[in-house]
Amino acid sequence: MWSSRLALGLAVLALAGCGFQLRGEERIGISRLHLSSVGASQVAVELRRSLATGSTQIVTDPAKAEASLRIITETRDKTIFTLTGAGRVYEYELRLTTSYQLTEPGKEEPLIAPSEIVVRRLITYSETAPLAKEAEEQLLFKDMYAESAGLILRRIAVVKRGL
Repeated sequence: MWSSRLALGLAVLALAGCGFQLRGEERIGISRLHLSSVGASQVAVELRRSLATGSTQIVTDPAKAEASLRIITETRDKTIFTLTGAGRVYEYELRLTTSYQLTEPGKEEPLIAPSEIVVRRLITYSETAPLAKEAEEQLLFKDMYAESAGLILRRIAVVKRGL
């Protein structure tokens, strides 16, 4: 009994000693952000979800915002990555490309000029389980949307800190 408590205590000390900590809210240095997109954007949905728990408030009026983030384009691609010796598809590359821009109201020069983020994943293909692979592909794209949103927020935070 005491040995399991000792092991648990040592594990907690080891995690604390290595600097491990849970990821907290995204702090981007902007208290009010206007978020817009051309058409439906899953990255914009993920950005809203990420910012909902933090100190950044998403506003609908760009004039009331400190900055305006615009998702310009968002494209999904699926290309053959690897073929077997028999010429059949073995792996696909999934690619999510997101273009965005960050501007400040009343300023001509953007904080972040139109930029592009590309997130890639590889997925194996199986002729025996096409529905399972389709579900896996959807999960991977969902993860890619979240990663793109996180990358955009980190870039905004760096720009706002002036690094």
